[in-house]
Amino acid sequence: MSPNKVATIRKDITQWLKDTNQYNEFVQNFQSCHTNADRVACLYKLPITKNVLTVQENFKGKDKVEADLLREKGNKLFKAKNYLAALNTYSQSIILAPDNCDILPLVYNNRSTSSFYLKHYALCLQDIELAFMHNYPPASCYRLFVRKGKCMYYLNHKEEAIKSFQQSLVVLERSELNEENKRSTIAEIQSFLDLCEDIRASPSSLSTNSYNCCHSGIPDLNSPPSKEVPCMSEDLEIRLDSYGGRGIFANRDIDIGTVLIIETPFSSFLLKEFNTTHCHYCCNRVFLPLPCRQCSAVVFCSLNCRHAAWVKFHWAECRILGNILDTQGALSLLAARMVLTAGLDELVKSKETCDDGKVDRTAGFDDDGVYNSENYATSYSLVNHADKREFNDLFYRTISALFFLQNLEVVGYFSEGINPNVALKNSNEVSEQALRLRYLVGGHILRNTMMLPCNAHEVSEFCLNMNDPPMSVTLEIGGGVYPVLSLLNHSCDPSVVRHSYGNICVVRAIRGIRKGEELKDNYGAMYATHEMSARVEKLSQYFFCCSCEACLGNWPQYFEIPNERPVFRCVQCDGQVPIPAGNQTELARCTSCNVVQDITLTVLQMRDMEGAYKDALTAVVNGSSSNAHMSVLLNYLRFVDKHVHRPFRDINDCQEAIKQVLNIHANCFPGQL
Repeated sequence: MSPNKVATIRKDITQWLKDTNQYNEFVQNFQSCHTNADRVACLYKLPITKNVLTVQENFKGKDKVEADLLREKGNKLFKAKNYLAALNTYSQSIILAPDNCDILPLVYNNRSTSSFYLKHYALCLQDIELAFMHNYPPASCYRLFVRKGKCMYYLNHKEEAIKSFQQSLVVLERSELNEENKRSTIAEIQSFLDLCEDIRASPSSLSTNSYNCCHSGIPDLNSPPSKEVPCMSEDLEIRLDSYGGRGIFANRDIDIGTVLIIETPFSSFLLKEFNTTHCHYCCNRVFLPLPCRQCSAVVFCSLNCRHAAWVKFHWAECRILGNILDTQGALSLLAARMVLTAGLDELVKSKETCDDGKVDRTAGFDDDGVYNSENYATSYSLVNHADKREFNDLFYRTISALFFLQNLEVVGYFSEGINPNVALKNSNEVSEQALRLRYLVGGHILRNTMMLPCNAHEVSEFCLNMNDPPMSVTLEIGGGVYPVLSLLNHSCDPSVVRHSYGNICVVRAIRGIRKGEELKDNYGAMYATHEMSARVEKLSQYFFCCSCEACLGNWPQYFEIPNERPVFRCVQCDGQVPIPAGNQTELARCTSCNVVQDITLTVLQMRDMEGAYKDALTAVVNGSSSNAHMSVLLNYLRFVDKHVHRPFRDINDCQEAIKQVLNIHANCFPGQL
């Protein structure tokens, strides 16, 4: 359902209400609803709804004929020794091949052979197992065991290599080879068995993680986790802020670069254009895609991700994904997926209350006093601003919620076995209990569609331009609902920075944070890159006016930020201490408390650090991500952040350079292959 279709349905319903003289009564009834379930019920019961909300499966199925053609194309590429192109073509064939068709094990075998020639032995082993799993022809199984043995040999796994070669000798008896070819194969196997006895090196990893992702290892928290919030450092705590909402505050001084939050989303999604390049579950870039067993619209990076996605949401989403992707925006997919991930029992437990704008610090905490991102209750507790929304906005979103509800009915989400075409057309035949269940689920979907624009976070990937690193860009590849990140409030000059590792978000301090200070994220409106009017417009969707230091002080944009004469911090009151005329640094005076102080040593220390800082900055801009350059940048930023007032351009430059190094270690493409 596109935005245009939602608008058309709203127009049709409105016109019908006016034609039947029910419009004013409906608006009054709708506006008097206290819960989202009531709003869904109010619209659900209208006779016109059955005529304008029609849903059918929208399923991107398999195609054996096309899969076979792609396999043949892959074979030609392989014979031409274009192994990477062959591998990619075999992957396309695997995505399209029906799960039980006879060519699928053959294509897995073909793809494993391509990986072997590319010396991607761990990937080769993965496809060998998949070929076995899909009943590779017994007469040819010896080939898989031989190749498996060779992979294990090259990876220095002595015992596994010997075992595979011995198995190949056993199954060779079932082969259809003539005697001459059989003797030749046995001789080859025996020669490798002899070589295996000489393996002395340590075995290499069999993990495919280094291929099916484009990031380095996920870091650890720099301090033990909080007992209240497991994905957050114990150096942080949730408090009510000065505006009556929730925020995350430091309970000790925090250094720049400190890892503070590592959060896996309750649920996430990919933008449509990344559905066959990234894992549908964890959002990692996929080098060797595994298909959904029923549709050809999505891929996975591993059997574990495929299973988890199926159990949590894809079992229902598979046949209606096309419908959802055509809705009013990508966040609508996340709204529906949250409901599927939560499960019907959890939705029933989360009974809706009136949205009055009041916030409880412990909203979303479980019975043990834990705020856990894995629980639907944490996402459910996030603000949705229903109390601030106008009738047209709520009406529009309720139509979308009903559309999703119909999709769930089509795939049998509700357990009563009711014909999905009956629910709206003959609602009197549906039990009142079943109807209430639909209203409740629809209410959750509606709540999510209101909550997500204010709380969802992007999943990003750094597109590294190897030839011209300064032209690299960060792409949004998807999004997720992160209940802990959502508690971080906004500043146009943030104190933390976020990076994606797959769909896992890592939050670090990007400037010093003092004990008692609230951590501030940025919602896409940085003072250095966005004019005040643009920031106001950007932030309007969050229902607040920004009052951060940059906005109150009307700080300049990047090219107007001073950089020649820093303004130092007063040692008495943290006020501003400019360098005096004539550079008499021993007689510097605070403009707030009027205390005279000698800043000579601070100025000299800063100048001594500038050379190494400039060299490191240039290296990083040109693509370096070395630990040595990162260390120089962090040390310089820590010094300047401690002694110099913002805005100061060196602070901005140093922060951006540090972010770029972190970008390269997080989701980054081209990857390591």
